[in-house]
Amino acid sequence: MSINFINSVFANLKKGSDNIWGEVSNYGEQKLEQETRLAVANQTYSNYLSEIALHHSIPVMDGEIKKFLNNIPKGGLILDIGGCWGWHWRNINETRPDVTVVILDLVRENLLHAKLILKDKINNNIFLVHGNACMMEFDDEIFDGIWSVQATQHIPNFEICCKEIYRILKHKGIYWDYGLNNASFVRFIFWFFNKNYHLDGFMNGKFFLRRVNYNLINTFADIFKVQPSIRYSEIFFTPDFKLPIGGKVNSVIGKLDALLTSEHLFFKLIARQCSLHVQKTK
Repeated sequence: MSINFINSVFANLKKGSDNIWGEVSNYGEQKLEQETRLAVANQTYSNYLSEIALHHSIPVMDGEIKKFLNNIPKGGLILDIGGCWGWHWRNINETRPDVTVVILDLVRENLLHAKLILKDKINNNIFLVHGNACMMEFDDEIFDGIWSVQATQHIPNFEICCKEIYRILKHKGIYWDYGLNNASFVRFIFWFFNKNYHLDGFMNGKFFLRRVNYNLINTFADIFKVQPSIRYSEIFFTPDFKLPIGGKVNSVIGKLDALLTSEHLFFKLIARQCSLHVQKTK
């Protein structure tokens, strides 16, 4: 990684003594989100992957990372929005050592955890940025790919964020965004047992959450001038029911779950996760 390349990517940022670039001074409408996530980040974790497996299917997302990287050109630059602990990129040296990843997160303390997980990859081929996705301090058209997992669903005004993503993405660059799915069958089960199935808005006064909906899809289409493709994932993985089955790294069920990820509309009824995929062509 050349010094000139690093200087060009981070031209508008300063590196802190903790080896993290940038500093958020304005959280805007995400202030409540920052406070909620900070409380989580300030806890101590003895096993990061075991904790992650309670909230995400690691085999499913490892499979998605491989698909994403297959669409990134040699020597490409990737931005992970809301990358938190950075665990998606823990195997990058084995899968795509030629690419560079920038992990951006609203909570600086999350990035301190990422340093512990990613170790010597930090400031080698992975860089950490404390930043706000609604006002990113990057120049126009510098990223070959932008990846985000269950992060933009917590941004009330997604349109602002999406315009920023479009601005910093190169021509022919790709943007993949994963969020919670509005699963009709699961919603019925919640209704049957008189449980709240949150769709859109602030939740319990702690944070904002929006499941993937038509307004979100239309925002993608309006800004990118193309309809996003939609895929469904985490079919078996159901932490909402206190059953995080298949979340662990070597789970056979998790690996089978990864194979089920598809555009098939049947899975829209039951899948926990929905992802939108676009390419910048205009």
